[in-house]
Amino acid sequence: MSSRVSTQQTEQTRPDYQRNLRLLWRVLSFVWLVIGLAVVGWGVLGLVSELQHKAPLAIITVEGDISPADRDLLALRLRPVVQGSYFSTDLVAIRDAVLASPWVESMSVQRRWPDGIRVLVVEKKAVARWGDKGFLSARGEVFHPKDEYIVADLPLLFGPVGKTAYVMEQYRAFNDRFRVLNLRVVELHLTERRTWFIKFDTGLQLILDPNQINDKLQRFLRLYTRELSPYADRIASIDLRYRNGLAVAWKEGQAVPVSNNQLQQLQ
Repeated sequence: MSSRVSTQQTEQTRPDYQRNLRLLWRVLSFVWLVIGLAVVGWGVLGLVSELQHKAPLAIITVEGDISPADRDLLALRLRPVVQGSYFSTDLVAIRDAVLASPWVESMSVQRRWPDGIRVLVVEKKAVARWGDKGFLSARGEVFHPKDEYIVADLPLLFGPVGKTAYVMEQYRAFNDRFRVLNLRVVELHLTERRTWFIKFDTGLQLILDPNQINDKLQRFLRLYTRELSPYADRIASIDLRYRNGLAVAWKEGQAVPVSNNQLQQLQ
């Protein structure tokens, strides 16, 4: 009986030993794997460090729809920033230096293997003048260009501080609305009291307040098409600030073909 018990204990001990042996092997394998990865990582870090020290200085290339003079100017400005190699050059510092130029609308920067840094620049384009202080970009931002613009065809816009984008938006909306009459906005002024002064390429000026603005514009479009368009060159201004009418101011010395009273009756 004791022999049978001893045999059973031996049979139970053998699986425990084998299980412990497998566990030990797994632990040792994991340890060796960690050591191997550490050695490889250390070697990679050393290689990268060596490449950074031995790599030549990065060569910067400025691209975009800009003049050669502007390209050279930007490259000169970036020279103090690009002091490292392909690996160590700070792309954020390059971005900040380029965007510091008041005439840059946007830019992108990327590395080009093996030693290049590519900077792509989009220049701000003036779409309007802003008073006598500067120009407006397509985003409605005031900026001061590096060179003098030929401003003959640029509209003149003006408004309160902080309203540049809004005035630009309304300029586009007014132009779209009056295109059916072949009228193009050349000047747009928004006062502190939110009164609009709109001057067209024909010389005609509209005066408009913000109250019921859509109804008043519809009234103007209707009367201009039916009655006023034949006399457009005689009109100095049209005041739309009245609730139920409008007032036409005729140019000095011009005959008055239709009176304001008659216009009131035609509405």
